[in-house]
Amino acid sequence: MKMLLYEKRTKGIAFTCCQFLKRLGGFIYMAEKRKDKDGRILPENVTQRKDGTYMWRKSVNGKNYCLYAKTLGEIKQKRNIALGEIEKGKYKGKYEKMKEEREIAQKDITLNEWFFKWEKVYRIGNVKETTLQNNHKQYITHFSNNIGKMKLKDIRQIRITEVFNDLNKLGNSYSTLRYNHSILSMLFQSAIENGLIDINPTIGALKIKKTKTALRQVLSEQEETRFIDFISQNKCYKKYESLFIVGFGTGMRIGEILALTWQDIDFEQKLIHINKTLVHINDFVNNNGKRKILINSTKTESSTRDVPMLNRVCKALEKQKDIQSKSKVTINGYTDFVFTTKTGNVFEDGNIRKVMKTIIAAINKEEFKKAECEGREPILFENFTPHCMRHTFATRCYEKGMREKNIQKILGHSKLDITLNIYTHITNEIMTSDFEKMEN
Repeated sequence: MKMLLYEKRTKGIAFTCCQFLKRLGGFIYMAEKRKDKDGRILPENVTQRKDGTYMWRKSVNGKNYCLYAKTLGEIKQKRNIALGEIEKGKYKGKYEKMKEEREIAQKDITLNEWFFKWEKVYRIGNVKETTLQNNHKQYITHFSNNIGKMKLKDIRQIRITEVFNDLNKLGNSYSTLRYNHSILSMLFQSAIENGLIDINPTIGALKIKKTKTALRQVLSEQEETRFIDFISQNKCYKKYESLFIVGFGTGMRIGEILALTWQDIDFEQKLIHINKTLVHINDFVNNNGKRKILINSTKTESSTRDVPMLNRVCKALEKQKDIQSKSKVTINGYTDFVFTTKTGNVFEDGNIRKVMKTIIAAINKEEFKKAECEGREPILFENFTPHCMRHTFATRCYEKGMREKNIQKILGHSKLDITLNIYTHITNEIMTSDFEKMEN
């Protein structure tokens, strides 16, 4: 009897143990199942979604709460913060927080405050420093003392139009106004994307009519020769002769010329490799407007190009190499610059402009004397800028019958339309000349 009871008990214990082990195995199985893809055990109420992100979901006092995160550590942190806020009765959901932040921002922030935040977050380090400085200067000059002081939410299209009308009356060109309009448009569009405002008040705000573009200044062949001859025969200005021959003979931008290093000059292939540009800026963003020299990439991708050297350009550069003062500066890792001052420093484009004005004044002074002696009216030079050399070169190319696609490539324009639109007056003159040839 005792043996029978003992057997029954043993069987009962064995059965209970089996049940316990099965249940324990089930718990172990469940625990193993609740791991992420990397094999890490997930906390309670946390699951990993198919896209690899994590979700925490819990019901507290009949109210459901749900959070998402990219990493396991992030979801744990968000969960702990949320549980603390729920316990204190201060929890706010995503949309409640967005609404609150938007209301605070709309209530307090001015356009000036938003501009500096926008510049710091979106512009610094993401655009060329020249673009950054130009944008900064234009905004501070034209908007900081009027709409800049207004609350962002209070600015309307009509107020912006008033500002542009005032700037137009002060003599700002249409291109300047359009440039400033683009800065404001980016600024307000970013404010919309951040939920600070609902509409962009710059849309349709520029009501100024586009004025007819003035013809670009171009020297005739005789004027170009006269200018170069005067420099070559004058001791004071002879040191600039090579620079101006390169300018008139290649169509390069002045920044591209000043950025040339001797590594860019291939005398064997008679090519100039254009791959950078030199700029002088006033650093308003970081250094209270202090002057700064930079070597930037070229204006556009198409501006990086090889330009063939005419014989006179090649000879001018060989001469420059013989007489040049040793380059003593290093800018952004570049050294051994082609055009340098007596002290071995690089030229500023502003200095070249001043030199050109001085040369033109000297030419005109000499012309006055000749005209007076010969009893005729003087033939005077008008002041022109370094960019005039680029337009003059393009004009020579058209005049000599060079194909427009080749002109585009040499000038470094991204599209043929740009070349054609800039030099429309030249193509019209050539077309008239061609018709006259047919008539004859």
